[in-house]
Amino acid sequence: MKPADREMKPAAEDTFYVDLVQGGVPGRFSGYLVAAPRPALIESGSARDVEIWLDALDRMGVPRSDVAYVVVTHVHLDHGGGAGVLLKELPSARLVVHRAGARHMVDPTRLVQGSRAVFGQRLERLFGLPEPAPEARVDAVDDGDSIDLGGGHRLRFLEGRGHARHQHMILDEGTGMLFPGDELGVRYLPACRPGRDYVLPSTVPNQFDPEAMLASVDRVRALRPEGVLFSHFGRLESPLDVLLDRIAGQVHAFVGLLDGGEAPLPAGEVRRRLERHVRSDLEAHELEWTPELAASLDMDVEVCAMGLADYHARRVGTSG
Repeated sequence: MKPADREMKPAAEDTFYVDLVQGGVPGRFSGYLVAAPRPALIESGSARDVEIWLDALDRMGVPRSDVAYVVVTHVHLDHGGGAGVLLKELPSARLVVHRAGARHMVDPTRLVQGSRAVFGQRLERLFGLPEPAPEARVDAVDDGDSIDLGGGHRLRFLEGRGHARHQHMILDEGTGMLFPGDELGVRYLPACRPGRDYVLPSTVPNQFDPEAMLASVDRVRALRPEGVLFSHFGRLESPLDVLLDRIAGQVHAFVGLLDGGEAPLPAGEVRRRLERHVRSDLEAHELEWTPELAASLDMDVEVCAMGLADYHARRVGTSG
């Protein structure tokens, strides 16, 4: 990675982003800095991303001792796995996390076990291993809570349980910028065109809830944020309603792939159905499954299929 690539770039007023090149893939994951009087990092990224974060802060001229908060939308390793490592380097920072995820930041044992079940031997290469966060420096927040960063920046937490039950979307009330985590999907930079984003839902195991995700879409539609800053990846360029209609439609389409039986579907079969759907969707948008896009999409289709299969197994198990 070139040193210049570690420089922070403007995302919105007083808000900057750095490409954490997660898993070695450029344009995969954004870390954000809200440069308020009490600066906050939005998303720690993984344990392997911390070096890039620290280098970017140094280049930005932000003293490490000045950072007041590390805020994670949820505790999956790509979003919160680096938090414990970051806290060791940011002596004044507090970790802010959904109440349901706080214990996994203090003791990440179960988090690692669940992640290894999904990613297998790729886990360390992709994300590294998280370190425990000191419990005394962890602030657990609930829906509607907020933290004041000063300078007109107040971060308000809006529960978004469709992707994971330990997830918040975060609204900076000073700028109107929304950090949705994975609740509004993944923005695939290689497939984006000026003014036209390519976004797909994230349905990873094992808490995907389509009804909750659709409720989040409705909540954001009513909220009318000024902009959307994706963790995966960058700022939304399409109109807000285009994004929300897209996510709602694709959630229904993804779940529709599970029709055709009351028995649980093997993840391999769900993956074949999902890949056919995504390839067809790309063609409808006059896009191709290029090697650059495949660097993210291959794994995402695999993991999202696992989450859909898990959801289907839960659904048919409940109805049986």
